[in-house]
Amino acid sequence: MATPTVHAPTPPRRRRRVIILVTAATALLAMLSAGAALALAPGDRPPATHTAASPCITPPGGTATPNNDTATPNSDTANPGSGTAAGTAADVGAAAPDGGELSIVESGFTQFGSAAAPITRDGVVSTGAVIVNTSGHLAYGATVSFRVLDAEGRPASLDPAREQPRQIPVILPGQQVGVGERHWVASRGGRRVEVARVDVTVTGATWLPVEGTPTAAVTTRHLDTARYGPDSIDTTVSYEVHSPYCRELASTGVGIVFRDAAGVIVGGGFDPTASRSGCRPGRHRESALLVRSLPPTADDARTEVHQYCVPR
Repeated sequence: MATPTVHAPTPPRRRRRVIILVTAATALLAMLSAGAALALAPGDRPPATHTAASPCITPPGGTATPNNDTATPNSDTANPGSGTAAGTAADVGAAAPDGGELSIVESGFTQFGSAAAPITRDGVVSTGAVIVNTSGHLAYGATVSFRVLDAEGRPASLDPAREQPRQIPVILPGQQVGVGERHWVASRGGRRVEVARVDVTVTGATWLPVEGTPTAAVTTRHLDTARYGPDSIDTTVSYEVHSPYCRELASTGVGIVFRDAAGVIVGGGFDPTASRSGCRPGRHRESALLVRSLPPTADDARTEVHQYCVPR
């Protein structure tokens, strides 16, 4: 069976339809039957706090209303050779039981760095996408993959076989989640390959009902984007995270989406190791480190941060 793909370029602000494949998830089902809660996060590290007016949620038992905090959507000058794009999608697989689906709201990329042939550290494509769950069910374990392609549809990344898909632990009903990645670009015939499009593929989610399961969201608020390195494309992103749960969940990584001043996605990144304590209870500061990932056209004020959390 073919996988749903999103092809660039097409208008960046239009919604794309993707129906994902359903797979077995025995461990997740077991956790739900025991009443465990799953949460998804859309940032340095003082103690986390709860206020009396905002008591924490204790799993198991009960149904919580998702927290509607939103990530504050990041600035630099234009860079020659950069470009942005979003995509369309083919419908394939199975919809949620209520007819909803995972849809790619928008996606985009920027290629930057030298066009010279030698494989150096500055031949990079930064990619990002936003996915929404339009169903009334929880989407567990959705896997998002990016394929960087040239104008002929051939892989343009340095080592496509080693590119790792990103798994989003859970997407709540109606929730939008961002995911980002960085890719090293190959060279051919003495020149860096020019990236023409990025395909975004979403697969492997399991749909589960929300009844009897706490479904409050772990939310984030962007605080600062610090640039460094010789060309200011390395960054540390600081953010505040809020978990409404009484016990610490496990962090599976931090996804970042970058936008330009017009709000168009121009890239993103993923830090799998930072903010290990980012899913602890209460409000606290965290940070993510992204190397060679920040597009020169990104607007700092529009950075979106998504802390991924899952029960231990």
